[in-house]
Amino acid sequence: MFGYEDLLKEVDIFCRHGVETGTIGESELKERIPYIFVGKKNGYCMIVQGAMHAREHLTALLVVCLAKYLVKNSHLPIDGGIYFVPMTNPDGVRLCQEGVGFIADKQRKSNLLAINGGSDFALWKANADGVDLNVNFDAKWGTGKQNGYYKSPCNYIGRAPFSAAETRALKEFTERLKPIVTLSYHLKGEQVYWEFGQTSHRRYRDRRYAESISKYTGYPLVTLDGSVGGYKDWCIEHLKIPAFTIEVGNDTFEHPFPYSELRHILQQNLDLPRRLLNTVVRDVQRVDAAGLGRLYK
Repeated sequence: MFGYEDLLKEVDIFCRHGVETGTIGESELKERIPYIFVGKKNGYCMIVQGAMHAREHLTALLVVCLAKYLVKNSHLPIDGGIYFVPMTNPDGVRLCQEGVGFIADKQRKSNLLAINGGSDFALWKANADGVDLNVNFDAKWGTGKQNGYYKSPCNYIGRAPFSAAETRALKEFTERLKPIVTLSYHLKGEQVYWEFGQTSHRRYRDRRYAESISKYTGYPLVTLDGSVGGYKDWCIEHLKIPAFTIEVGNDTFEHPFPYSELRHILQQNLDLPRRLLNTVVRDVQRVDAAGLGRLYK
């Protein structure tokens, strides 16, 4: 398994090879949430994030591998910069992989064991406060069909939008960078989610990008009714940018998902971030040159 300490070691290796690294903020338990930057700082950037759900920790390794691919293939043109955030939920990943042993606070340990109904956290999705981060964003927050209103291994929306440290960190990081597109990796199902109420030119634009993602990965496009409060949703609704969630991994496998499938998942996604960013950048430049910047607002 790929854990938080493994991520920190990988980030250190990137740093020692001259690649920019940093943190987007801290988790509920004050663990830093690292990023890796590849490309150029020319005003156009993209965020690629993974492991928002704890049990989907394979996506953290996937995002690291996507960053490595671009570093090793520096001859490939990137028309902007890509911020890779491999593990948005480090506390949850540790809890999923290690159980409550690493948590110092006895009351928190006791609460988590009660919420989980036992000591096996292998299927845990939430953060260390029992909040499902991907329903804690301010995008029709609290109105989803499967939303939960009490701390839980999954689906709990939190006390309010951005009540979780991790969602606040990703929100503030995103607002600071002003990306032109975002990509979130989840597990499992081999599907592409792209829609959140866009209309007119924005719906046409985002559908076109989604179709290109589908063609590259082989994953079909899906629209979910009643799924709200996610990072993708917030990016689309509040920032008005194209944003996508990709569910990797064949649905025939159960969680905990086998790492033996990583090679296949990588083959399907290896150069996707660069290709998507380059496509969006070219479109933005084209509409700006034509004086049609409103199409990206």
